[in-house]
Amino acid sequence: MQSKIEKVLEDQLCFLLYASSREMTKKYKPLLDKLEVTYPQYLVLLLLWEQDTLTVKKLGELLALDSGTLTPML
Repeated sequence: MQSKIEKVLEDQLCFLLYASSREMTKKYKPLLDKLEVTYPQYLVLLLLWEQDTLTVKKLGELLALDSGTLTPML
């Protein structure tokens, strides 16, 4: 039986999306560990494999990340 507090979270779409995202990232972790990259690094590499020249700005737009997050990665 579900508690009232669990029901509160389950009723929040934002929480369900957050939990789903975390679960998906966990599924990728073994593969990414073998490649020695993080999930955000993998996403950047995925885009760069498709198009050699992308600006930091364009990468940020595509990944919804700011340059402060991308610059150390690059």
